[in-house]
Amino acid sequence: MRALLIIALLTSSIFAKSYKDFAAQMNYETDYKVALEKAKKEKKDIMFFMVANFCPWCVKFEKRVLNKKDIDAKIKDKYIPLIINREENNFPKKFYSQVVPAIYFVNHSNEEIKKTIVGYNNRQKFLDILNP
Repeated sequence: MRALLIIALLTSSIFAKSYKDFAAQMNYETDYKVALEKAKKEKKDIMFFMVANFCPWCVKFEKRVLNKKDIDAKIKDKYIPLIINREENNFPKKFYSQVVPAIYFVNHSNEEIKKTIVGYNNRQKFLDILNP
């Protein structure tokens, strides 16, 4: 029975949604170089959200945290939001993480990682991260 539940979860619609669909819906960049150029122009740091194929915690974080209007407004006020799937390998290797979701807050002028958050955070914890 447990195996059937796992198979049902893996094939359910919560995993079918592409990170690119999320990016389009939320107006996140999906290209590191484009995000960096925009960050330099707007003098904002980058909030780089790393996801992976079939990551239930990534989808949960998108749905329960990132798509909330108050959180989205805080992110876009301070950062250029970027989402990339680690399996596509189209990002600087210093951002590779075996654990996802991973979020990097990246300095727009020198590309240094200011802070790294690994794993799922609920809404309140993420708000605390955004408002140090």
